[in-house]
Amino acid sequence: MVKIDSVLPSPRIVNGIISWYFMDEFEIGLNIKLRDTDGTDIALTENDSVILTIRNDRKEKVKEFEFKNIKDNFINLVFNKEVTMLFDTGVYFYDIRLSGTYNQTIVKNNLIKVE
Repeated sequence: MVKIDSVLPSPRIVNGIISWYFMDEFEIGLNIKLRDTDGTDIALTENDSVILTIRNDRKEKVKEFEFKNIKDNFINLVFNKEVTMLFDTGVYFYDIRLSGTYNQTIVKNNLIKVE
């Protein structure tokens, strides 16, 4: 009998790297945990937005997600058929930026791998 290995979960996040298989459709949620310089948790408000930008290896923007009215510091990325078709196999990079009460980059050039 031949054993066939199963694939890794898709999508998955390991060490900040988001990976999925080409043409997979999925939703992936990110809980943004922030603390100020005093160590106090930061709660995003209705006046805040989160922008997640994905760029290809030539630094060209492929997709941008913008979230407003964020509840519990949670954002949900939807990769439906239209969105997932934007990503061929390869390496991409993502940034996450806050806008509103806090205007700052919280993630810069983290990897995405589409297999």
